[in-house]
Amino acid sequence: MLTVGILGGMGPLATVDLFKKIVECTPAVIDQEHLKMIVYSNPQIPSRIDAIMSGAQSPEKELIQSAQFLEKAGADILVMPCNTAHFWYQAIQDSLKIKIINMIETAAEYVKNHYAAAGLGKIMLLATAATVKAKLYQTAFAAKGFILIEPQPDEQKIISGAINETKAGLLAQNSFLPAMQQLLQKYQQLGVNSFIAGCTEMPLIFDQLSGNYHEIDPTKLLAQEVVKQALADYIDTTVGL
Repeated sequence: MLTVGILGGMGPLATVDLFKKIVECTPAVIDQEHLKMIVYSNPQIPSRIDAIMSGAQSPEKELIQSAQFLEKAGADILVMPCNTAHFWYQAIQDSLKIKIINMIETAAEYVKNHYAAAGLGKIMLLATAATVKAKLYQTAFAAKGFILIEPQPDEQKIISGAINETKAGLLAQNSFLPAMQQLLQKYQQLGVNSFIAGCTEMPLIFDQLSGNYHEIDPTKLLAQEVVKQALADYIDTTVGL
C-alpha cells in the first residue's frame, strides 16, 4: 500500500474535498484498510492565477519545495488539488523521484474511455481564467479528440467570482450562485449537457447548484485514480496470500 502525499492549500477547502473523496472512494471496512496520507496544506504558495495572468511572482519554487517536503516525509506518490498549478506540473515532476498523478490528464483519459457510454455530449470548461488562458484542459482534451467550449469573457467573470467567494468560505452564501445557475441553464439550452469542474473549488460550487446535466469532477476522478494506484501493490500482495 503506497503512502499518498497531498500538496494542498490551493485552496484549503479544495484540499479537504480531495482528502474526503479519497476516503470515500477507498473500499475499506475498517480503519486499517484505508490509505496512509500525508497532507501538506501550504496556502502561502503565490497565486497561480496572478502569475499566469499578469506575470506576478511565480509559484514554481514554492511548489517544488512543497513537493520535495512531501517526498522527504515518506510519500510514494503525490497529488496536487489545484488545476491551475498544473501549469508547472513538469517542472515539479522533474524535481522529484516519485510520481505526481496528473489531475487534468486523468480527467481527459476518463472522458475518452466513458464518453459514449455516459452520453456526455458537448462539454464546457468551467475553470479559473488562468487555467482557461493556459489551455491546460483544452490541450489535454484535444489530444484525446475533444474540443471544449470555453466561457465568454463576461461569463468568466461570474465563474471567477464564484471561485473567489468559495475560497473565502462562502458556499451556500456565495453571491454568484444565481448567475452560475443561469449560466448552466443557458448552455444546456444551447446543447451542452456536460460541464468540467476545472477548478478544485468548482465541485463545491456544483454542490450548491441544480439541474439535469453531467458534472465531470476531476477531483473525484483524481481520488479514484489515487486509490487505484495506491492499492495496486497491496492488492497484488494480498491476492497472493
